[in-house]
Amino acid sequence: MGHTLLCVLPLPFLSLLLCCGDIQAWLPLLTVSPSWLSPGASVNLSCRVKAPSPGWVFYWYEAVPDLLSKNYKYKLLPDSINGTVEDFYIIYGQRHTAGYACRAGRGNPEYLTDYSEPKFVWSADSHPEASLTVSPDREKFFTLDFVQMNCQGNRAGWRVRKFEITGYSTYLTDCSSWGTMTGSSCTVNRSWSSNAVYWCESGSGDFSNAVNVTLHKPESVLTVSPSWLSPGASVTLRCKVGPPSAEWRFYWFKAVPDSSHRKYKYEVLPDSISGTVQDSYIIHGQTHTAGYACRATRRNPEYSTDYSEPKFAWSRDSHPAASLIISPHKEKHFNIDNVNLNCQGNSAKWRVRFQLPGNKTDLSYCSNWGTMTGSSCTIKSHRSHRAVYWCESETGQFSNAVNITIQTPQSVLTVSPSWLSPGASVTLSCEVKHPSAGWRFYWYKTVPDPSNSFYRYDLLPDSINVTVEDSYIIEGQRHTAAYSCRAGRGNPEYLTDHSEPKFVWSADSHPAASLTVSPDRKQHFTSESVTLNCGGNSAEWRVRRFTDVWSDLSYCSDWGKMTASSCTINSDWYRKAVYWCESGSGDFSNAVNITVHNGDLLLVSPINPVTERASVSLSCRLRGQNTLSNVIFYHNDKMVQNDSREELNISTVSQSDEGFYKCEHSGRVSPQSWMAVQAASRPGSSSLPLSLVFGPVSGVVLVILLLLLCRYRQSRGRQDGPETVTIYSHVKTGAAGTVSSNIQCLP
Repeated sequence: MGHTLLCVLPLPFLSLLLCCGDIQAWLPLLTVSPSWLSPGASVNLSCRVKAPSPGWVFYWYEAVPDLLSKNYKYKLLPDSINGTVEDFYIIYGQRHTAGYACRAGRGNPEYLTDYSEPKFVWSADSHPEASLTVSPDREKFFTLDFVQMNCQGNRAGWRVRKFEITGYSTYLTDCSSWGTMTGSSCTVNRSWSSNAVYWCESGSGDFSNAVNVTLHKPESVLTVSPSWLSPGASVTLRCKVGPPSAEWRFYWFKAVPDSSHRKYKYEVLPDSISGTVQDSYIIHGQTHTAGYACRATRRNPEYSTDYSEPKFAWSRDSHPAASLIISPHKEKHFNIDNVNLNCQGNSAKWRVRFQLPGNKTDLSYCSNWGTMTGSSCTIKSHRSHRAVYWCESETGQFSNAVNITIQTPQSVLTVSPSWLSPGASVTLSCEVKHPSAGWRFYWYKTVPDPSNSFYRYDLLPDSINVTVEDSYIIEGQRHTAAYSCRAGRGNPEYLTDHSEPKFVWSADSHPAASLTVSPDRKQHFTSESVTLNCGGNSAEWRVRRFTDVWSDLSYCSDWGKMTASSCTINSDWYRKAVYWCESGSGDFSNAVNITVHNGDLLLVSPINPVTERASVSLSCRLRGQNTLSNVIFYHNDKMVQNDSREELNISTVSQSDEGFYKCEHSGRVSPQSWMAVQAASRPGSSSLPLSLVFGPVSGVVLVILLLLLCRYRQSRGRQDGPETVTIYSHVKTGAAGTVSSNIQCLP
């Protein structure tokens, strides 16, 4: 069934075209995947009408070379005679290079779009009736090289075609556009660089294998070593032509400033008038900053590269005719400061240049980033950079060169201690990177703001009028908190950005925010589910994490799943981090240290601090097992238990038990975790409640003991002032029952 584009369009389509005024909107666009074929693989065709709408039927074609018309014939593919409602079509078992096209139809009578541009799937395998060979047999060539494409097969008619992408445009052209076709061979004669796919099309309508060929314009690239010069040392120049080939001859030049043209003149170096076959050249006894260039020539065919980009050997020593002085005299400056570069010497005209390290030598002048007034350049750069600066004189001399770093002032806060003993002092220190005088410091409490996933900054007391000191002490801090600082200088005042927030963490919960962990331990295996639950008087929560290794401050949504007030972690990689909750009311919860461990053994230890005089048990767990025996326990790397017991039991915890613990089993060692010990709350000195539980003891003995205690308290009263102590006792006397007494010791 053939298809013909109708001259008279159906009324709906005619109206649409009159309205839109662009028939190109109806042209289909074909895409082919993959573009390079593994022989026998499937090829996916996709057809899209540029102005999509429902009701289209798609027809799929093989593009067959037609050498007589210098175009393609379009042959309907199997199962496509009646079209497909799907806008895709799969070709199975394709083995050779092939071209395809599509068109779309709609309506009754049917309106058919034009054919799409042909698209190709290329194969490096030759068709039995068509093959392409390249001479010389390689992929990369210079534009000046002789390159020949030879078509071979059982036909007399051939054309060589090329497909290339330039910018956003694609080009499909014949040999006649960029070469000379003689019989079955195409000779490439082109003087500009390209990267394209080439293939042959035969008179019998077959495609050959396809080849990628890169045509590259020869360029000379100079390297200079060393780049910074010890005066009087040797300088080695190396010139590379890429891609390399034999028969090049190299010429070496000194780059001389040419103030009148704002460029360089190139003077041939001694012994280089006739060139060198070596691609290197050594300059002995160089004492001052100098610029160099190279170029290469080849005889057959005759060709010379352009001059290379100039490269420099810099020296900090001034040339007698040219010198550069920096004010202020230092290497690092802020972008808010005025930096003056003054050129001095025996020249009336100067230009100041700079080069960013690692960039091509697209040299920049003072006028591009500052103001040149006479022999002085004032830098006005608001972006951070590090570059080499120097002066060039009218007489063609280079000054000394200097490294200058221009940077934006940044405030960096440190907090000490990072883990808090509740009620202790916290010291904040604020540093401006690469410090200088005149800074004033502002201090902030960083308050969670769940509405925008950031923090707001509240000035701390006594900081409204700033401090000249770069430190600030907060007395009596009890809960987890975050802080920030910034610095200001000048009039009008320049203020740095707020520093990154820094935290002082406390294991004690804030009354308004608390964090619990399930399972309740510090160490967890990778791939285990760990749930962090936020509790308190807020309806909004976010769980955050800080990883010291990368200084990474992130949210639960980045590494877990936040559901209401709970965050679930399911981690597949090792990580040790601090976790906490932030409430909708702007409070921080307690913080916990959690280690996600990818080994097979972990320590089971309490996640919260243990109170003095309490008991605690530590155990060891093997992945997949809950309990183990014959475990060795260590406290601060010192063995404290090595027997058949499953647990390390501490019946009465004291401050000496605080520290790092780890366990060992069958040669495996767990990570270590810190067990904190907090002081037990003690009664005040004005009263002494006492509960005594005895075994079988006489109540009379108890009374005597209490009276003696009264006498002791009275003797203290004569030294420390009057004091009345009431002692309550509830005494169990074995079989005799219980005796209660209430004895008052009067002054």
